[in-house]
Amino acid sequence: MRRVTLRWNLSSLRGSKEISKILNIVESIEVLSHLSVTREGVIQLAEIRLKEGKKLEDISGIDWLEVIEVLEEEEDSLVVSLLCTHSFAKSAIELSNIQVYPPYGIDSVRGMEIRMSGLSGSVGRFVSILRVILPPDKISVNSIRDAERNGWTDGLTDKQKEVISYAIRSGYFKPDSKVKLKDLAEGLGMARSTLGEHMKRAEHEIMKKVAEDLD
Repeated sequence: MRRVTLRWNLSSLRGSKEISKILNIVESIEVLSHLSVTREGVIQLAEIRLKEGKKLEDISGIDWLEVIEVLEEEEDSLVVSLLCTHSFAKSAIELSNIQVYPPYGIDSVRGMEIRMSGLSGSVGRFVSILRVILPPDKISVNSIRDAERNGWTDGLTDKQKEVISYAIRSGYFKPDSKVKLKDLAEGLGMARSTLGEHMKRAEHEIMKKVAEDLD
């Protein structure tokens, strides 16, 4: 089994005609979870930060993206359900023996990062395809079986680490805590639904590592 992290610099993303269209509209778009896979594509829960002067309708102007519903709206961000019909997104979800882990997305400063795991051969073939379609600038590969025990932060994104760290400092996990998700969201300047997804994913990754150590 292999765990792989793929990273693209902003300059590489701007070299892609399809992705550069997104970067012209958004400051960032982050896929928080996969809601379902249909024959048309992947329905995603996503947080979008638009560039100044851009509208949500501009995203649906991209032929492989369609905004289905606005679920939450903050001053500088929107949480939406989004249909992505791009063949890359659909194949990444449907490929057997490979799992893609949200959250992931495109940022106008940091670029893009995607994490996945699966059987060595399947991951290798998928990465080979990516090298042709959109070559990553950095590929980090770790063996899951050989991973050091208690390395529970390895599967977390920087945003998940930030959320969990802030929740701990705020006393959210204390048995008698009165701190709510709403309080954490306000403290981090984040939509509550977005925070909830980060917390859920982070807790899942951490408990998975705990279960591995208990085996």
